[in-house]
This record gives sequence, structure tokens and C-alpha cells, in this order.
Amino acid sequence: MKQEENIRALAIQYFEGRISRADERTLFESLEQAEDGYGRFRQWEKEWMNNRVSDSQTNAEWEALKHKIYTQEAIVPLLKKPKLNIWKIARIAAVVALIVGTTLGIRQAVYLFAPKTFFVCEAPLGDKSKVQLSDGTIVWLNSGSVLRYSNHFNTADRVVELEGEGYFEVTRQNGKKFMVKTQEYDVVVKGTKFNVSAYPDDSYITTTLQEGVVELNYKEEQIQMSPGESISLDLQTGQLKGKKVNAWQAMAWAEDRIEYDDITLGEMVKKLSRQYDVRIQLGSDKLGDMKFRVSLRNKETIVDVMDALKEIIPIKVEYKEKDIYIR
Repeated sequence: MKQEENIRALAIQYFEGRISRADERTLFESLEQAEDGYGRFRQWEKEWMNNRVSDSQTNAEWEALKHKIYTQEAIVPLLKKPKLNIWKIARIAAVVALIVGTTLGIRQAVYLFAPKTFFVCEAPLGDKSKVQLSDGTIVWLNSGSVLRYSNHFNTADRVVELEGEGYFEVTRQNGKKFMVKTQEYDVVVKGTKFNVSAYPDDSYITTTLQEGVVELNYKEEQIQMSPGESISLDLQTGQLKGKKVNAWQAMAWAEDRIEYDDITLGEMVKKLSRQYDVRIQLGSDKLGDMKFRVSLRNKETIVDVMDALKEIIPIKVEYKEKDIYIR
């Protein structure tokens, strides 16, 4: 009985839009395990709707919850089909209840004066995700990447924070700038297509421009980029280096392609480890320095990729569950 009361308390926090991510996971895991968990969830939702008081604070909380729900529903895995479980059903139900059962008089000013909170979109290792932001911008997140933005997005600002790799198609909005913040520099745009790779365990942060114009803000420098240009920041030396590239290759991962004109095996195994959620280990540093060209376009498995690499460079591969050893 006490456990049901605790679950109900978490459900109320969910309806009010103030539940933590850890408690949200606990809530829906408990509902999935409980007998008629979905039915109880709907009943608690109905009771809460009948008892709640409609005021500006509650409306603001509902708007934040709606934003969170749509953000979660917008994350579409590109490699695996998600299961239709109670998480998804509950979110859809909450959205329907929100639209049908409430009248929201929220205006932009509510967000401007509301405390800043943050929404987080994640692409787990082995997966890629596609996110559509409230301004219409589309973002593809590569494996092991995190996108973070506040409840002020598309009202007070258009700022997102990226850890990992993302491909952006930014919607133009009356000259209003869109900014991608990484741990070392900011990418400022108005409407364009570009790729940013900023994994914390990589040696470089790299921005590649496909269309339009972007500006990199690094320390006191503002660097204008042109289509087909790639600029990398060496995290050890702090130096920026630019070069002309095939910009389409930079976003090949978003289309399930593996395409590199000039890549080392060391760089390749990092990317493959994230993409396939495996642990690839090299037998020596010398192996990691080998450079090659590779083009794979058929959604290959990790075994297919390793077989292709064996045709390109002289290596031997050993598999032990999720561990792969290259010698």
C-alpha cells in the first residue's frame, strides 16, 4: 500500500512537471511492473485534473511539461525501432489531457520571468537520434551525444549546448541567431546546415559547414566559415586549423554511411565504438597511426565493417562478446 502511495506521489510530480529524471524513470518502471499500472495512472491523472487550480504558475508548469513531453517524443532512434510501452502511452495521454482538458493562457513573458530550467536530449551508445526543436530546427545526434537547452529557447534565445556530435539544419528566423555552445568555442548561425563534433574524449573539436555561413567564436577570435570548409581545434595546443573537405562526408553518419577520405585507424575505432556500442582495442600505437580511405553505404554490421577493414589494411580481428581486439 505504501509503495502505491509513493508511486502515486511520483505521478503527481509528473503531472505538475516537477519530477526529476531519475524519479520519472522509477515511476514508469513501477507502472510497467504493476497490475493495471496504466489504468491507475489514468485514474490519478483524472483526479489531479479535477482537483487542480488553474493559475499562471500551474499553467507555466504545464507548459514546461508539454515542452518536455514533446521533446522526449521528438527523439526518434534511427537505428532501432522503439517499443510501444507505457512510457510512450503515458506521455501521449498526458499531451491529450493537456490539449483537451486545459486552457493555457501562456505568453512569451512567462518564460522570460520563469526560472531557467534545462531539457536534455541524449543519443545512447549504439544509437542515433533525430530531434526537432520548437523553432523548427532539426538536429541529428550521433551515438553517445547530448544536446541541452533551456525553457527560454526560441523565446529569449536560440542557444543549445552540445557534447558529442550533431548535424544541424537550422531554420531561419528573421535574422535571429542560433548558437551551438561546445566546451571550447561557440558556433553562431542564422540558417544553415553544418556538423559539429565535440566529444569530450576526442583530441579535436571540429565544425564542418555544408550550406550557408557560420561564425566560430573562440576566445577573442571570430572566424567566418564558408561551405565545404572544416575547422578543427586541437585541444592540446589550442590551435585552430582549417581545410577544404567534402562536407557531405561529415554528415554521412546521419544517413547510416561510413565515409572517410583520410582517417587513421585510431580515429576510426573511436567512432565505431560509439556507433556500435562496442569496445575496440588496438594492439599497438603503430596500428592506430595507419591511414586509409573507406566508404560503406549499406548499414553494415560491426563484423561487416571489420571484414572491410581487413581488406584495406593488414590487421587481424578477434571478438570476445562486446570486446574487439585488433592486432
